[in-house]
Amino acid sequence: MAEPRGRGLQVLLLEDSRFDAELIGECLREHYPSSRLQVVSDEAGFAAALAAAPQPQLVLSDYELPGFSGAQALELARVLAPQVPFIFVSGVIGEDNAVELLKRGATDYVSKSRLQRLPVVVERALREVAERDGRDRAERQLREADALHARVVDALHDYAVIVLDREGCIRSWNRGAQDVFGFAREQVLGHRADLLYTPQDRRAFVFEDGLQQALAQGKATDARWMMRRDGSQRRVEGLTMPLHGGAAGEPSGFCKVLHDVTEAHAHEARLRAAKEEAEQANQAKDRFLAMLSHELRTPLTPISSAVYLLEQVAQIPAQYRKLLPMIRRNVALEARLIEDLLDLTSINAGKLTLHLQPVDMHRLVQAVAEMLAEEVATKRLQLTLALQAPHSVVMADEARMQQVLWNVVRNAIKFTPEGGRITLRTASVDGGFTVTCTDDGIGIDAAALPHLFTPFRQGDSDTTRRFGGLGLGLAIARGLVGEHGGSIEAASDGLGLGTRVTIRVPVSLQPAQSADAPAAPSLAEDDGTRLLLVEDNEDAAEAMRLSLEDLGYRVTHVGTRAAALSVARERHFDVVLTDLGLPDGSGIDVGRALCGSCPVIALSGYGAPSDVERSTRAGFSGHVVKPADPSAVHTLLQRVLAQRAA
Repeated sequence: MAEPRGRGLQVLLLEDSRFDAELIGECLREHYPSSRLQVVSDEAGFAAALAAAPQPQLVLSDYELPGFSGAQALELARVLAPQVPFIFVSGVIGEDNAVELLKRGATDYVSKSRLQRLPVVVERALREVAERDGRDRAERQLREADALHARVVDALHDYAVIVLDREGCIRSWNRGAQDVFGFAREQVLGHRADLLYTPQDRRAFVFEDGLQQALAQGKATDARWMMRRDGSQRRVEGLTMPLHGGAAGEPSGFCKVLHDVTEAHAHEARLRAAKEEAEQANQAKDRFLAMLSHELRTPLTPISSAVYLLEQVAQIPAQYRKLLPMIRRNVALEARLIEDLLDLTSINAGKLTLHLQPVDMHRLVQAVAEMLAEEVATKRLQLTLALQAPHSVVMADEARMQQVLWNVVRNAIKFTPEGGRITLRTASVDGGFTVTCTDDGIGIDAAALPHLFTPFRQGDSDTTRRFGGLGLGLAIARGLVGEHGGSIEAASDGLGLGTRVTIRVPVSLQPAQSADAPAAPSLAEDDGTRLLLVEDNEDAAEAMRLSLEDLGYRVTHVGTRAAALSVARERHFDVVLTDLGLPDGSGIDVGRALCGSCPVIALSGYGAPSDVERSTRAGFSGHVVKPADPSAVHTLLQRVLAQRAA
C-alpha cells in the first residue's frame, strides 16, 4: 500500500494498554514502514497531541479508557482536528455503538481481534481524505477562477463581454459593454440582445442568423454598426461563441465578445481616401510626365533631324563647324534628362521591365568608355581600364546596365577637373562581379554621402550651382542595379580627395551572347523604299522627311490617322513610320490597320515601358522614341525590312 507523500504516515493512537499499543504499532509498520506512531493514554495527552503542529494524519482510538471514553475522544477530535480520519480500534465496541459513533463523525472501526483489517480500513480512510481534499481544492480553485474571471471580464473596458441564454436574452453584462453601448446592467438583463442591432439588421434577422452560424460553425464573426442607448451607432468587431454545458451536450447559451473600433474604422476610411487620392495624384503625375515628355521631345525631333541633315550636306565655314556637333550633343542631353525623369518614375512605381540575358560586363565597360571618349578628350582626362575580373558575365538587361555604367562614368567626368584621372577597375568578389569607378575629382563631404543616391539631391548647393544637373543619374543607377539583384555604393575621403563608386552584381554561369549584330545596309544599297510618314508636327515631319529622302527613301507624308488609312488604301508602302499622338486619334489605330500589309514602326514622344508594350501588342515592328537620330531610324528600318524579307 502506498504511504502518504512527505515524511511518512503520522498516526496518533489513544490506548491505555501497552500490549495492544505494540500490536497496533507492529501492524501499522508492516504496511507503512515509514509511519510514526505517537501513543497517548489520557485526555490531556490526547488534546495536546491534537493541538500540536504538525497535526497527525490519522487518529486511532480505543473505545473504553479510564476516566475518558472513546465517544469523548471523538467529540474532542472533531473540534481540534475535524479533517483528520478517526478510527476506533476496540475489543468491546458493539455494532449499535459503532453505528452511532459513525453517525457522530467517526470514520470507521476495527475490532482488536481482527487487526488484519486495520491496513485496509486505514487505506480506505486515507483515500477518502485525499479525494475530499482534491474536491475541496478543485472547488476552491473554481471559486477563485470564477472570481478572477469576473474581475478580468469586468475590467475589460474596451471589450463588451455579453453572455446570452439559448433564446438570445442577456444574462451577463460587463462594464465594457456598458461603456460601449451606454446601457447599465439592470437596463438590459433579460432583454434580447437584438436591441443592440440597427433597425436594418433587425429586419434582416442578422442577430438570429449569427446565433445559428455560431451553433453550426462554432463561432460567428461580427463586423457591423450597432446601436447605443442614445441612438448613435458604433462600429464593432468581435465573435459570438456557443457556451456548452447544457443537458445532453446542448449549448447552454452564447457569449458575445465585441470591441469598439469606431475610431479605427474612421481612421482606416481616411487612410483609404488618402490612398485613393494619392493614387489618383500619382496617376495624374504619370499622365503629366508622359504628356510633358511628349511635348518636350516633339520640338527636339526636327532639331535633331535638321542637324543630321546639315552635317551630311551643308558647307559650313571652318569657324562654325563645331556648332552642329554642339547642337547635337545638347539635344541628346535634353533627351537624356527626359528619359531620366521617366525612368525614375518607372523604378519608383515598380513598373520597370528588364530583358535579362548573359552580358559580358567587360565589353560593356569598353563600350561606355568609347561612348564617352569625346567628353574625356575634351577635358583632357586620363581614363584607365583595369579589367581584371576572371568572370565578367552577368545576367542583365544590357541596355539598362549600360545606362548604369554611363551614368556613373559620366558623373566622374563631370566632377573631375581638367587633366584629372579616372580608373574603371573590375574584380570578382565573393561570387559576384564588381566594377569600381575611381576619380581624383572634387570628392564628397561625409555629411553628403548618405544623400548621394537621393533623387534631385547633389553634394551641396554649391555643387549644384557650379555643375548643374537634376541629380537623377545615381538615383536611377541605384534603382536599376537593385532591379538586377545587385548593389551600388559610394565612398570618398572628403572634399577634394576624389570619389569611388562600386557596383556589385551576381555573376552568370551562362556564356555572353555575341555582340555582333548584322550591319545595317549602306545608304548606297537602298533601292528607294516606299515609306509612309505619319506626323502631325510640320517641323518634325519636314526635317525627318528630308533626312530620310537623303538616305534614299521615297517618303509620303500625312498628318492624321484618317489620311494615313486613306492613302494606304490607295497606294502600297514598304514600311510605315507613325507618330502615336495624332490630332484625330492614335497612331496605334494606324498600326493595327496596316501591320498586316507592311511593317509599322512607332516614332513617338511617348516612350514609357507601357507605351512600348502597347505598341508591341498592337503589332508594331519597332518603337523609336523622339528625338531620334535619322541614322538610328534608318538602321531600325533596314533591320525590320530585312526580317520581313527573310
